[in-house]
Amino acid sequence: MKFKFVILCAALLAISAGAANAASNWVGGGVGAGVPTGDYGNAATTGWQIGATGTHVMNEQWGLGADLGYHMWNGSSDANAAAEAAFGVGSEWKWSAIQATAHAMYMLPTSGSMAPYLKGGLGFYGITGKLKSPGGDVSDTQNKLGYNIGAGMNFASTGSTHWGVVAQYHIVPIQSQNVDFMTFGLNMMWGVGK
Repeated sequence: MKFKFVILCAALLAISAGAANAASNWVGGGVGAGVPTGDYGNAATTGWQIGATGTHVMNEQWGLGADLGYHMWNGSSDANAAAEAAFGVGSEWKWSAIQATAHAMYMLPTSGSMAPYLKGGLGFYGITGKLKSPGGDVSDTQNKLGYNIGAGMNFASTGSTHWGVVAQYHIVPIQSQNVDFMTFGLNMMWGVGK
C-alpha cells in the first residue's frame, strides 16, 4: 500500500510541475530497451521499458522532476533451463520493475537545437520475479530504494515540442545482490502552458 502511495505522489509531482511555471516545465514520456547487467544479466534477458516524466527547469542549467516507469524482462535461457529442471517442462521466469523516482538534471551549456544533459535519480523500485510452471504460478515483489544516473540529448522540434534520446544505469540493492540494468530510450517532451 505504501508503494502505491509513493507512485501516486510521484505522479502528482510530475503533473504539478507542468502547472507551477508555464515557461519552464516539461512533461512527456518515452519507450526503450532495458538491458540487465552484472549478476542480474545471468537471470534476465534484454527487455523493454515505458515511462512518463516531468521536469521543472529552475534556471538555464538545473532542473528537478520525477519519473514513473515500467520495466519488463524475460528469464535468461540458463534461468529458464534451471526452472524447467526443477519445476517441469514449460517453466519460465518473468521479471518486472515499477520505478517511482525523483531526479535532478544538469543541462550542459550549448547553442542551437541540441540540448545535452546529465541526470540522476533516487526513489523506489518495486521488483517482481514471477515463476510460471505447470504446478502453478508464484511471484514475489520487493520494494526497494534505488538510484539511477545517465545522460541524454534533446532536440528542438516544432512549437514547444522536443524529442530526444537517453541512456541510464539503474542500481537497486536487493539482499545480497543488486538488480542492475541499463535503459536506452527515445522520448517526447512538451513545454506546458506556453
